[in-house]
Amino acid sequence: MATLFFLHALGASARSFDAVIARLEGVTCVALDLPGFGDRSGEAYRDVAGMADDVARTIAARGAQRCVLVGHSMGGKVATVLAARRRLPVAGVVLVAGSPPSPEPIEDARRSDMLGWLDGATIARPHAEAFVDANCATRLPDAVRERAVADVCRSNPAAWRGWLDAGADEDWAAWVGTIDLPATIVAGGGDGDLGEAAQRRLNLPHYPRGTVEVVDGAAHLIPYEQPDALAAVLYEAIRTLPGSAPR
Repeated sequence: MATLFFLHALGASARSFDAVIARLEGVTCVALDLPGFGDRSGEAYRDVAGMADDVARTIAARGAQRCVLVGHSMGGKVATVLAARRRLPVAGVVLVAGSPPSPEPIEDARRSDMLGWLDGATIARPHAEAFVDANCATRLPDAVRERAVADVCRSNPAAWRGWLDAGADEDWAAWVGTIDLPATIVAGGGDGDLGEAAQRRLNLPHYPRGTVEVVDGAAHLIPYEQPDALAAVLYEAIRTLPGSAPR
């Protein structure tokens, strides 16, 4: 059975997938902190290639024979680059509101606002709350919202800036080309920049065997907003992989 490796979004961490993983009984799951976020917030920013290298080393060290890459937003771009390298035993890819290999569509005013939050060693709580709330279709339950906000606050400012200033705009589209792997591309029904239309236009062409799933009642932070629905999508994605059905 394939091991699921989860790569999180900007301002999130490995624990952003906790509720999803708790629902994936019988599936081997590994959620990772990317450099500059979560428990690795003390580390310097790495570009997309650097993050991909970091994840590849972790997967190799764990000795996974087959893996499925699950990339949320920022993590989606990293997952696609990893899959395109064809150096790992990747059996499939799931992009969750995934950032595309081409430059991510972010409104200039919103990008400027988010960069303007970096006025100290951390992102202030009011800005973190605004970020989380703006990326959800409805307000998260208090405990879930608190975890999401806390992760934004502990993000390394250099990593936050690095992604917004450079990483999101890196253009890997021509290099990635098309990837002959099963792929499920998940979009939140209420997502703006990276909703269904953007996923079909920017991510789906790279995956000829890909399908698009829309999760209602969610915007961009799907793992927090609709963990049951996302877990169901993941079960279906791995069910169709020979030898990867959950026990």
